[in-house]
Amino acid sequence: YTFCTNSPLKNSSRQRGDYVSKNRLLEELAAIFAQKQRQLYVAALAITRERSSAEDSVHDALLAIAALQQRPQNLEAYLYRTVRNKALHRLKHTNRFDRNINPGDFLDVQECSSSQKILANQVIERLSTLEENSRQTLIMKLFADLTFAEIANIMESSPNTAASWYHRSIEKLKEEMYEQQF
Repeated sequence: YTFCTNSPLKNSSRQRGDYVSKNRLLEELAAIFAQKQRQLYVAALAITRERSSAEDSVHDALLAIAALQQRPQNLEAYLYRTVRNKALHRLKHTNRFDRNINPGDFLDVQECSSSQKILANQVIERLSTLEENSRQTLIMKLFADLTFAEIANIMESSPNTAASWYHRSIEKLKEEMYEQQF
């Protein structure tokens, strides 16, 4: 008796298992997207600085993960990293490194008070003075309410590094706003 690895029974049961695990991956991906859609968009927008490019980056990331044969160990972290990589790729190929950020891309104007809008506009005007990692971290923290651990997963760094980028950017913005007053 020899066991044939190409047996039709074995292949069909493997195919069913692959189908079930693929459906499970897609269901889990859809659930994460439903819960984290805004954060994924803001993470991409922090890099691309353009609404349509950020949306396309998120879409490209979802399609890339849906095509995977195996589920990543931490699907949510993998999704954030894939969104970041797709956004960086899109930015590199569109040469939009100098594009200014539009406050309307981050803020829902209907939900903000007038003082919040003024402060947000002042912060956004000064974002271009920050280093890239600090700028992206600040945007993800302030406008997407991501934790330092989530930001670290996206930026492929440690949570302490993400916190450091954030605190340095806050200090630099405070200094610049203080200098502008006097």
